[in-house]
Amino acid sequence: MDIKVRNISTDWSVMPGGLTWYFIGQPKTGKTTAASGWSEQGQKGVLLLDTDLGVDFVDGANTVTVASLNPPEENVLEKGEQVYNKKGQPQTKIVSPEKRGFYHRIGKNKGKPMEVYSLQEIFMWLHDDWDKLKYDTVVIDTIDEVNGWIEKEVTKELNIDAMGEGQWGADWGKARRRNIDIVKRFQSFLKSKGAALILISHSKSTQIQDSKVQLSPDLPRGLAYALTAKADVIGYCTADKDSKGYYISFQAYDERTVGSRLKPLAQKTLELSYESIKEQISTYEKEKSNAKV
Repeated sequence: MDIKVRNISTDWSVMPGGLTWYFIGQPKTGKTTAASGWSEQGQKGVLLLDTDLGVDFVDGANTVTVASLNPPEENVLEKGEQVYNKKGQPQTKIVSPEKRGFYHRIGKNKGKPMEVYSLQEIFMWLHDDWDKLKYDTVVIDTIDEVNGWIEKEVTKELNIDAMGEGQWGADWGKARRRNIDIVKRFQSFLKSKGAALILISHSKSTQIQDSKVQLSPDLPRGLAYALTAKADVIGYCTADKDSKGYYISFQAYDERTVGSRLKPLAQKTLELSYESIKEQISTYEKEKSNAKV
């Protein structure tokens, strides 16, 4: 069998695909709005997985509300009596998406039941139907909320009241591994399709040595490090009060968990939009070509 070896020569005139982007920032700093159009197709190419009901006012966004890790189940009843399977166990069924206790907040359907799904159902849908779909970017907004679901599962499994009560940090380790596994599943699948994954986190300030304050994702430290290590591009998002614009910074230093594997974005602060990032990357290609002349 012949093995084809590729020689890497990056063409920055084309926006790279299959990347994992990580947007970090305080609430209301434009993260969700920018992510909703992070595609050559604009909003048509982006699927936004809304885990904290924060997408209702992003006009034009294609969104699915995700409210749990796994689909909720309910007991199967006949004439008001519990039905049991052949092993004598209570028979259950998955609760229909429109009967999971969520309601539309705005628009003509306000107050009516709203379809919500589990992360497991969404992943299987994407896996099975990807070729029928039009998306090339999937956004998890926020990964913080997903971690909250996982921590609830872990405390229940370990029979503890709160995270931090597990022996020798077993609870933190278990939650971290479960978070990473979920991200890896989405990341690996989307990368194989040449599609992008965007993770969104709120930020927090953490006191570190020499009275310095570090800005990082609002997650347990070990998990934050693990997720940022998996991202290709990590940007800190801010809102400018004077210009009323939104910006994303890739300027890395000890007090801020940001950075980029993409040379054109390294140490830059840019307008928070797909178009701005694309322009910066294509400009880098032109500058590189001119330097050779």
